[in-house]
Amino acid sequence: MKISLLVGLFAGCSVLMASVPLKAHELSSLKASVVRLGDGSIDRSNRLSLSPKPPQGDRVLVETKTVTFVRGKKGQEYPDYKEAIVKYPQVTGLTNPAVLRNVQSAVSLKSVFGQSIAELRAEFLASWWLSEIDYTVNYNQNSLLDLTFTRSGSGAYPSSSNKHRLVNLKTGKVVKAADVFKRESLSTIATMVNKAMQAEVKRAIANGDKEGADLREQLKNQRFQTKHLDSFTISDKGITFLYDFGFPHVILALQPSGKYFLSHNQLRAYIKPDGALKVFLPNTTAGKR
Repeated sequence: MKISLLVGLFAGCSVLMASVPLKAHELSSLKASVVRLGDGSIDRSNRLSLSPKPPQGDRVLVETKTVTFVRGKKGQEYPDYKEAIVKYPQVTGLTNPAVLRNVQSAVSLKSVFGQSIAELRAEFLASWWLSEIDYTVNYNQNSLLDLTFTRSGSGAYPSSSNKHRLVNLKTGKVVKAADVFKRESLSTIATMVNKAMQAEVKRAIANGDKEGADLREQLKNQRFQTKHLDSFTISDKGITFLYDFGFPHVILALQPSGKYFLSHNQLRAYIKPDGALKVFLPNTTAGKR
Protein backbone atom coordinates (compact mmCIF):
# COMPACT_ATOMS: atom_id res chain seq x y z
CA MET A 1 0.00 0.00 0.00
CA LYS A 2 2.82 2.39 0.93
CA ILE A 3 4.71 1.54 -2.26
CA SER A 4 1.63 2.26 -4.38
CA LEU A 5 1.12 5.56 -2.60
CA LEU A 6 4.74 6.60 -3.20
CA VAL A 7 4.54 5.65 -6.87
CA GLY A 8 1.33 7.66 -7.22
CA LEU A 9 2.86 10.72 -5.56
CA PHE A 10 5.97 10.52 -7.77
CA ALA A 11 3.83 10.25 -10.91
CA GLY A 12 1.71 13.18 -9.78
CA CYS A 13 4.79 15.32 -9.25
CA SER A 14 6.07 14.40 -12.70
CA VAL A 15 2.77 15.38 -14.32
CA LEU A 16 2.70 18.66 -12.39
CA MET A 17 6.26 19.55 -13.45
CA ALA A 18 5.48 18.73 -17.06
CA SER A 19 2.35 20.89 -17.01
CA VAL A 20 4.07 24.05 -15.72
CA PRO A 21 5.14 26.27 -18.67
CA LEU A 22 8.78 26.99 -17.83
CA LYS A 23 10.88 29.13 -20.12
CA ALA A 24 14.19 27.80 -21.40
CA HIS A 25 16.10 30.76 -19.98
CA GLU A 26 14.51 30.18 -16.55
CA LEU A 27 15.23 26.45 -16.63
CA SER A 28 18.89 27.07 -17.39
CA SER A 29 19.69 27.76 -13.73
CA LEU A 30 18.28 24.47 -12.44
CA LYS A 31 21.49 22.48 -12.84
CA ALA A 32 25.02 23.69 -13.36
CA SER A 33 28.48 22.18 -13.46
CA VAL A 34 31.43 24.39 -12.51
CA VAL A 35 34.86 24.21 -14.15
CA ARG A 36 37.76 26.41 -13.08
CA LEU A 37 39.88 27.59 -15.97
CA GLY A 38 43.62 28.09 -15.88
CA ASP A 39 43.43 31.87 -16.06
CA GLY A 40 41.18 32.12 -12.99
CA SER A 41 37.86 32.39 -14.81
CA ILE A 42 35.04 29.98 -14.04
CA ASP A 43 32.97 28.09 -16.58
CA ARG A 44 29.49 27.15 -15.40
CA SER A 45 27.80 25.01 -18.04
CA ASN A 46 24.08 25.01 -17.37
CA ARG A 47 21.79 22.23 -18.55
CA LEU A 48 18.06 22.11 -19.18
CA SER A 49 17.23 18.88 -17.41
CA LEU A 50 13.42 19.34 -17.36
CA SER A 51 12.75 20.77 -20.80
CA PRO A 52 10.94 18.44 -23.25
CA LYS A 53 12.39 17.93 -26.72
CA PRO A 54 11.12 20.75 -28.96
CA PRO A 55 9.10 20.02 -32.11
CA GLN A 56 11.48 19.39 -35.00
CA GLY A 57 12.09 22.43 -37.17
CA ASP A 58 9.49 24.66 -35.50
CA ARG A 59 11.60 25.84 -32.58
CA VAL A 60 14.90 25.14 -30.89
CA LEU A 61 16.16 24.27 -27.44
CA VAL A 62 18.11 27.18 -25.94
CA GLU A 63 20.48 26.42 -23.07
CA THR A 64 22.32 29.07 -21.09
CA LYS A 65 26.08 28.75 -20.81
CA THR A 66 27.71 30.84 -18.09
CA VAL A 67 31.35 31.86 -17.74
CA THR A 68 32.66 34.08 -14.95
CA PHE A 69 35.80 36.07 -15.71
CA VAL A 70 37.94 36.73 -12.62
CA ARG A 71 40.62 39.39 -12.36
CA GLY A 72 42.90 39.34 -9.32
CA LYS A 73 42.16 37.58 -6.03
CA LYS A 74 39.33 37.92 -3.55
CA GLY A 75 40.21 40.32 -0.78
CA GLN A 76 41.87 42.76 -3.14
CA GLU A 77 40.16 46.08 -3.74
CA TYR A 78 38.62 47.17 -7.06
CA PRO A 79 40.00 47.35 -9.71
CA ASP A 80 42.59 44.75 -8.71
CA TYR A 81 39.78 42.26 -8.10
CA LYS A 82 36.68 42.10 -10.27
CA GLU A 83 34.33 39.51 -11.73
CA ALA A 84 32.34 39.63 -14.97
CA ILE A 85 29.53 37.18 -15.67
CA VAL A 86 29.01 36.17 -19.30
CA LYS A 87 25.85 34.27 -20.27
CA TYR A 88 25.33 33.12 -23.82
CA PRO A 89 22.96 30.73 -25.62
CA GLN A 90 23.71 27.26 -26.87
CA VAL A 91 21.16 26.20 -29.47
CA THR A 92 20.20 22.59 -30.29
CA GLY A 93 17.12 20.78 -31.57
CA LEU A 94 17.28 21.06 -35.37
CA THR A 95 17.62 17.93 -37.49
CA ASN A 96 19.49 19.64 -40.35
CA PRO A 97 23.12 19.95 -39.15
CA ALA A 98 24.03 22.65 -41.69
CA VAL A 99 21.11 24.87 -40.67
CA LEU A 100 21.86 24.25 -36.99
CA ARG A 101 25.46 25.37 -37.48
CA ASN A 102 24.21 28.53 -39.20
CA VAL A 103 21.86 29.29 -36.29
CA GLN A 104 24.58 28.65 -33.71
CA SER A 105 26.94 30.94 -35.60
CA ALA A 106 24.30 33.69 -35.95
CA VAL A 107 23.67 33.85 -32.18
CA SER A 108 27.28 33.38 -31.08
CA LEU A 109 29.03 36.12 -29.14
CA LYS A 110 31.55 36.39 -31.97
CA SER A 111 28.74 37.19 -34.41
CA VAL A 112 26.78 39.47 -32.09
CA PHE A 113 29.57 41.46 -30.40
CA GLY A 114 32.48 40.68 -32.70
CA GLN A 115 34.42 38.92 -29.92
CA SER A 116 34.72 35.29 -28.87
CA ILE A 117 34.80 34.13 -25.24
CA ALA A 118 38.59 34.01 -25.37
CA GLU A 119 38.78 37.52 -26.83
CA LEU A 120 36.32 38.89 -24.27
CA ARG A 121 38.33 37.28 -21.47
CA ALA A 122 41.59 38.75 -22.74
CA GLU A 123 40.03 42.21 -23.00
CA PHE A 124 38.58 41.93 -19.48
CA LEU A 125 41.95 40.98 -17.99
CA ALA A 126 43.48 44.01 -19.71
CA SER A 127 40.81 46.66 -19.10
CA TRP A 128 38.20 45.14 -16.67
CA TRP A 129 35.40 47.38 -18.06
CA LEU A 130 33.01 44.50 -18.59
CA SER A 131 30.53 43.58 -15.84
CA GLU A 132 28.00 41.34 -17.54
CA ILE A 133 26.74 39.88 -20.79
CA ASP A 134 23.30 38.29 -20.86
CA TYR A 135 20.51 37.53 -23.28
CA THR A 136 16.72 37.18 -23.42
CA VAL A 137 14.67 34.86 -25.62
CA ASN A 138 11.89 37.05 -27.06
CA TYR A 139 10.38 34.51 -29.45
CA ASN A 140 11.04 30.86 -30.24
CA GLN A 141 8.37 29.30 -32.43
CA ASN A 142 7.04 29.23 -35.99
CA SER A 143 10.62 28.66 -37.21
CA LEU A 144 11.79 32.00 -35.81
CA LEU A 145 14.25 32.64 -32.98
CA ASP A 146 14.42 36.19 -31.59
CA LEU A 147 17.08 37.10 -29.02
CA THR A 148 18.18 40.32 -27.30
CA PHE A 149 21.76 40.47 -26.01
CA THR A 150 22.85 42.98 -23.36
CA ARG A 151 26.41 43.97 -22.53
CA SER A 152 27.08 46.22 -19.52
CA GLY A 153 30.12 47.56 -17.76
CA SER A 154 31.53 50.50 -15.87
CA GLY A 155 34.26 52.99 -16.65
CA ALA A 156 33.90 56.70 -15.93
CA TYR A 157 30.16 55.98 -16.11
CA PRO A 158 28.19 52.74 -16.03
CA SER A 159 26.80 51.92 -19.47
CA SER A 160 25.08 49.15 -21.39
CA SER A 161 24.15 48.34 -24.97
CA ASN A 162 21.77 45.94 -26.68
CA LYS A 163 22.15 43.81 -29.79
CA HIS A 164 19.36 41.85 -31.47
CA ARG A 165 19.21 38.71 -33.53
CA LEU A 166 16.19 37.39 -35.40
CA VAL A 167 17.05 34.08 -37.08
CA ASN A 168 15.09 32.02 -39.60
CA LEU A 169 15.23 28.46 -38.28
CA LYS A 170 14.58 27.04 -41.76
CA THR A 171 17.73 28.60 -43.21
CA GLY A 172 19.79 29.62 -40.19
CA LYS A 173 20.18 33.13 -41.59
CA VAL A 174 19.65 36.42 -39.79
CA VAL A 175 16.35 37.96 -40.92
CA LYS A 176 16.53 41.39 -42.59
CA ALA A 177 13.66 43.75 -43.37
CA ALA A 178 13.93 43.09 -47.12
CA ASP A 179 13.48 39.36 -46.43
CA VAL A 180 10.08 39.74 -44.80
CA PHE A 181 8.59 43.01 -46.10
CA LYS A 182 7.69 43.87 -49.68
CA ARG A 183 10.56 45.92 -51.06
CA GLU A 184 8.29 48.68 -52.39
CA SER A 185 6.82 49.13 -48.90
CA LEU A 186 10.05 49.69 -46.95
CA SER A 187 9.94 53.48 -47.23
CA THR A 188 6.29 53.46 -46.14
CA ILE A 189 7.09 51.41 -43.05
CA ALA A 190 10.04 53.67 -42.22
CA THR A 191 7.72 56.69 -42.45
CA MET A 192 5.26 55.02 -40.05
CA VAL A 193 8.02 54.29 -37.55
CA ASN A 194 9.49 57.78 -37.89
CA LYS A 195 6.09 59.31 -37.09
CA ALA A 196 6.02 57.41 -33.80
CA MET A 197 9.64 58.30 -33.17
CA GLN A 198 9.13 62.04 -33.67
CA ALA A 199 6.24 61.99 -31.21
CA GLU A 200 8.58 60.45 -28.63
CA VAL A 201 11.29 62.99 -29.49
CA LYS A 202 8.89 65.83 -28.65
CA ARG A 203 8.09 64.22 -25.31
CA ALA A 204 11.81 63.74 -24.60
CA ILE A 205 12.54 67.41 -25.28
CA ALA A 206 9.71 68.46 -22.98
CA ASN A 207 10.95 66.14 -20.22
CA GLY A 208 14.50 67.38 -20.78
CA ASP A 209 13.39 70.93 -20.18
CA LYS A 210 11.89 69.84 -16.86
CA GLU A 211 15.22 68.27 -15.90
CA GLY A 212 17.13 71.38 -16.92
CA ALA A 213 18.70 69.80 -20.00
CA ASP A 214 18.25 71.13 -23.53
CA LEU A 215 17.98 68.09 -25.82
CA ARG A 216 17.06 69.97 -29.00
CA GLU A 217 20.58 69.91 -30.42
CA GLN A 218 20.96 66.21 -29.63
CA LEU A 219 17.67 65.28 -31.30
CA LYS A 220 17.19 67.78 -34.10
CA ASN A 221 18.62 65.58 -36.89
CA GLN A 222 17.40 62.22 -35.63
CA ARG A 223 15.21 60.48 -38.22
CA PHE A 224 14.16 56.88 -38.64
CA GLN A 225 15.06 55.84 -42.17
CA THR A 226 14.81 52.74 -44.34
CA LYS A 227 18.36 51.76 -43.39
CA HIS A 228 17.26 51.36 -39.75
CA LEU A 229 14.53 48.80 -40.51
CA ASP A 230 16.77 45.76 -40.07
CA SER A 231 16.76 46.12 -36.30
CA PHE A 232 13.45 44.79 -34.99
CA THR A 233 12.05 42.24 -32.57
CA ILE A 234 8.86 40.21 -32.98
CA SER A 235 5.97 38.92 -30.88
CA ASP A 236 2.55 37.39 -31.50
CA LYS A 237 1.06 40.91 -31.30
CA GLY A 238 3.35 42.83 -33.62
CA ILE A 239 6.82 44.09 -34.45
CA THR A 240 8.93 46.53 -32.47
CA PHE A 241 11.45 48.53 -34.49
CA LEU A 242 14.57 49.66 -32.67
CA TYR A 243 16.64 52.84 -32.93
CA ASP A 244 19.81 53.91 -31.13
CA PHE A 245 19.93 57.64 -30.42
CA GLY A 246 23.55 57.45 -29.25
CA PHE A 247 23.24 59.83 -26.30
CA PRO A 248 26.43 60.51 -24.29
CA HIS A 249 26.55 58.91 -20.84
CA VAL A 250 26.01 62.18 -18.96
CA ILE A 251 22.45 62.52 -20.33
CA LEU A 252 21.75 58.87 -21.13
CA ALA A 253 18.87 58.77 -18.65
CA LEU A 254 17.00 61.31 -20.82
CA GLN A 255 17.39 59.34 -24.05
CA PRO A 256 14.14 58.24 -25.74
CA SER A 257 13.41 54.51 -25.57
CA GLY A 258 14.01 53.96 -29.29
CA LYS A 259 11.34 51.23 -29.39
CA TYR A 260 8.41 51.64 -31.79
CA PHE A 261 5.66 49.04 -31.97
CA LEU A 262 3.46 48.36 -34.99
CA SER A 263 0.82 45.65 -34.83
CA HIS A 264 0.62 42.84 -37.37
CA ASN A 265 -2.67 44.35 -38.51
CA GLN A 266 -0.93 47.67 -39.27
CA LEU A 267 1.76 45.85 -41.24
CA ARG A 268 -0.30 43.11 -42.90
CA ALA A 269 -0.36 44.83 -46.30
CA TYR A 270 3.45 45.05 -46.30
CA ILE A 271 4.43 41.56 -45.10
CA LYS A 272 5.62 39.19 -47.82
CA PRO A 273 3.17 36.28 -48.15
CA ASP A 274 6.08 33.91 -48.78
CA GLY A 275 8.48 35.36 -46.19
CA ALA A 276 9.34 34.23 -42.68
CA LEU A 277 6.67 36.52 -41.15
CA LYS A 278 3.82 35.02 -43.18
CA VAL A 279 2.71 33.19 -40.02
CA PHE A 280 1.36 36.53 -38.77
CA LEU A 281 -0.93 37.07 -41.77
CA PRO A 282 -4.62 36.36 -41.03
CA ASN A 283 -5.05 33.79 -43.81
CA THR A 284 -2.41 31.45 -42.33
CA THR A 285 -3.00 28.82 -39.69
CA ALA A 286 -0.43 30.40 -37.34
CA GLY A 287 -1.86 33.86 -37.99
CA LYS A 288 -5.24 32.79 -36.61
CA ARG A 289 -3.90 31.93 -33.15
